[in-house]
Amino acid sequence: MKTETLAALAAFFAEFPFLKAEPVPRAEVDAAFAKVHFPLPNDYKHFVEVYGGAIVGPYRIYGLRRSKPMGNDEESALAVTEQFSKQSWPGVENWLVISTDHCGNPIGMAADGKVWISDHDLGQIAVVAESFDEFISGWCLNLAKR
Repeated sequence: MKTETLAALAAFFAEFPFLKAEPVPRAEVDAAFAKVHFPLPNDYKHFVEVYGGAIVGPYRIYGLRRSKPMGNDEESALAVTEQFSKQSWPGVENWLVISTDHCGNPIGMAADGKVWISDHDLGQIAVVAESFDEFISGWCLNLAKR
C-alpha cells in the first residue's frame, strides 16, 4: 500500500481502535487465501495480516477476523464470498468478496487486482477501484477529497 494510505489507516485506527480485529500470522493468511482460485494482491494480504478485518470509514473490509461491531456472519472474506456465491450474485464467482456497500451489494477483488461491485438494483457489475489501495484510500477513507 502507498505510504499515505498506511498512515491514514494508522491514524484512523488510533482514533477508532475497536473497528479493527486482531492481526493474523502471515502463514495463516497464505494458507487461508490459497483456497482462492487466483493470487491476491500483497496490499490486501498485508491489510489482513495487520488488521485481520475491519470497518474502515463506512465500509466493512472482510479478512480472516471480524471486528466487534461486525456481524457474526462476517468472520472471513472466504465465508462472505461463499454466502454471495450461494445466492448466485453476478460476478461473485470470479471474486473474493472483500466488502459490501450500504445496500448489501458485494464488492469483490478479481484476478486482475481490480475491485468490482455487483449492483443488484442497477443490474450491473462495475469497477469501483483499480486496486485495493485505491479502494481503501478513495472509497473508505476519502483521501482524494482531503
